[in-house]
Amino acid sequence: MARTGGVVSAVVLGSLLAAVPQAEAAGVTCSANVYKRTFYKNTSFSGSPVRTDCDGGVGESWSGSPASGVPSNNFGVRWSVTRDFGSGGPFTFAVSATDGVRVYLDGVRKIDLWKNTGDTARSKSVNLTVGSGRHTLRVDYVNWSGAAKVKYTYTPRTSATYDRTKPLAPTGVKTAYDTKVRRTTVSWSANKEMDLANYSLYRRPVGSGTWTKVTTTTARSFTDPLVNPDDRTPYYYEVRARDKAGNTSSGSKDTIVQPLPVVTSLTGTYDRATGKVGLKWPLNTEPQFDHYTVLSNDLVDGSYKWVPLGTTKGNTWTTGPVTADGETRHYRVLVTNDGGTTTYNPNWLDAGATNELWLDIPDGIAPGYAPDLSLGTCESGVQATVTDYTPAPIRDFIGFEIERREVGTAAWSVVLHKAFDPRLDPATATVCDALPSDGRSYEYRAHSYDAAGNHSPESDIRTATVPAG
Repeated sequence: MARTGGVVSAVVLGSLLAAVPQAEAAGVTCSANVYKRTFYKNTSFSGSPVRTDCDGGVGESWSGSPASGVPSNNFGVRWSVTRDFGSGGPFTFAVSATDGVRVYLDGVRKIDLWKNTGDTARSKSVNLTVGSGRHTLRVDYVNWSGAAKVKYTYTPRTSATYDRTKPLAPTGVKTAYDTKVRRTTVSWSANKEMDLANYSLYRRPVGSGTWTKVTTTTARSFTDPLVNPDDRTPYYYEVRARDKAGNTSSGSKDTIVQPLPVVTSLTGTYDRATGKVGLKWPLNTEPQFDHYTVLSNDLVDGSYKWVPLGTTKGNTWTTGPVTADGETRHYRVLVTNDGGTTTYNPNWLDAGATNELWLDIPDGIAPGYAPDLSLGTCESGVQATVTDYTPAPIRDFIGFEIERREVGTAAWSVVLHKAFDPRLDPATATVCDALPSDGRSYEYRAHSYDAAGNHSPESDIRTATVPAG
């Protein structure tokens, strides 16, 4: 069926008659969930509307002309609104009107009372299911003669018998941590459900799977009363919605609250030329950030303690000269916020802490003493023996090296580079240096070396002459 004038056309969808609405009147924009209402001076909704405005609901009783330029009889009024129904669910559409009224959902006719009744109104309601998301409602009303009365409502069915549709999870969850009072305020966007009963706010510590209900509220924000100056535990928060039928949504996207800003990584390098350690970490961007404190784990009065080196607002630090002793140095960077609370700082070392660095310092300390060197003869030349009398528990070397050169020359040659037998005391090593029997004289010297390749002072130089053959 089609009406002339190109205003309204209709197609059959199954057993229902669907009408294709005319384009919305230009120049009028209504608030969310508010109807746009158009008046026509005919009952065919043809031509341009006489008037367009916004209406909070469909409920009228006109005894004459409903608007300037509209006749008292034979006029039409159309209401339309597009809104978000959230998760949707069961609804009741109810209408009461004199003369003609039709109700559409997304262009599909759901109620059809299209008959001249004069001043006598009649009613009809239908129960139906509205899908999730945005949908368009339209009410077409015509008055042929007499009183013009029309009322339309759409309401959710909130009985658990009919409504088993869970609300959508809340969105737009935001958290704000107040460093002064050490409390977290959580806020969220309004749920789109028309049958919303309340919201519940939950929290759980990071690393735990157990949620604790913080509150149930009809508001859209809440300040968690959790207050503990020594609690630096980061928490996840989520919000769940509950409708009047008792259905509860899944949780919103978990939002983490870190009571204190932390250094997420700490790196460092040792400069052999200056002997200094350079530390670096990512710069914190939290608005509550105030400063960093850099610490070193040092030996104090016989025990190791975390000693502050200084504070900075930057993300780098250079220490003073550090002895190249081959030991591991430990550094830590703390963050203090504008509320005066500082990152947790235990007395012990924590290899898993992101704000702690364990840095191996290269060993630049050579063994402190020269070994003894003695020379003798062996079957093919000169026998050289090196010995060190340092007690085994405190030896700082792992082997010996013996060098030889011909008297009167400058270059030394290595004739022995060998680890000593740790079972022997004193530590010793020997070599039979094969040399030609030509009567030449040779000088020998020895030193010990450690695992880093550092050499001790040289022994006294010893001289041996090989007899001429």
